[in-house]
Amino acid sequence: MARLNSNELKALIVPENILTMKSILQERCTTVEQFEYKCTRKRNNLGEAYGPTEPVELAFTIRLNNPADAKPYYERLASNEHFIFSFVFNATFDGATNLKDYDDGMICDGYVVCVEENYSDVNTTDQRGASASDKQMMLSVKLLLLNTTYIGRENNFQSIFIH
Repeated sequence: MARLNSNELKALIVPENILTMKSILQERCTTVEQFEYKCTRKRNNLGEAYGPTEPVELAFTIRLNNPADAKPYYERLASNEHFIFSFVFNATFDGATNLKDYDDGMICDGYVVCVEENYSDVNTTDQRGASASDKQMMLSVKLLLLNTTYIGRENNFQSIFIH
C-alpha cells in the first residue's frame, strides 16, 4: 500500500460554509497552492491542555485565473467582519460539475487580516514557434481564526480559538 503524503493532497477553497450549501459548483472552488497554520495551547507537567488556545493565524495561497477573482478577498479585508471559508481535500465532482465527495476538510471562521498578490505575465513560445502570454496571479491571504470545524466522514470536531 502506498503512503499518501500531504503534498499529494489536492485542496480546494470555497468562500462559504459547505455544510450549509445544497450544491457547490466547481467554478466556485479555487485550488489552494499552499496553506499553513499552527495551533498551540499551554500544557501542564502531565501534558494536559489548560487555558484558551493561543490566537491562530491561517495563511493560504491560491492561484487565480482572473485578477477580478481577488475582489471578494479584498472586500472581506475591508469589511472588518468575520467570514467562513471551507477547505476540502481530494474533492471529486460529478458530470454536472457539482461537488460530489471529498476525503475531509475544514470550515474556518475568521477575519481576513492580510491580502498580498503576486502577478506575472510570462511570454512563452509553443512548439510551432507561436508566441503566447501566460498571465498568472497568486493571492496570499492570512486569516485570524475564530474557530475551525474539522469535517470528516465519521464526525466533525470544532476548535474555538477566540472567545
